[in-house]
Amino acid sequence: MPVAADQTNHTERLPVTLTADRAAAGYPDLRAGQVVNIHAQGPVVFAIEDYLLAGARPSTAYAVVLDFYIGSCAGDFQFPFANGVTLTTDRQGDAHGQARITPAEVAAFGLHDTDWGIVWTFVDPEGVAVYATACTDVHID
Repeated sequence: MPVAADQTNHTERLPVTLTADRAAAGYPDLRAGQVVNIHAQGPVVFAIEDYLLAGARPSTAYAVVLDFYIGSCAGDFQFPFANGVTLTTDRQGDAHGQARITPAEVAAFGLHDTDWGIVWTFVDPEGVAVYATACTDVHID
């Protein structure tokens, strides 16, 4: 069965950087960090989010949390969404993970044909966002 790429929301690679609060607390800057947001819009996989942290605090678990802003990045903060993915860094502070979102999950949350500003954050065991992307505008078909 052929699958067409999403014509509205193209794949985006977002750098991940250390937040100011955690820099002051002594967390290290990343050697590299990114979120790749892919909207496949297929019949089995609606979207894939690929996560990479390199040079974070070693042996630390980071929960992936998406901060949603109404309509766009200029909108008001609406809610945080913990997607259930946790990245645990190795001895060098490196971790990689992925989330796959199905069409059924998008429908269950009532997200079809909505617009959001989204910031991906990596939250430490104390519940503080340590690393984050810049906000990006996302249309969910």
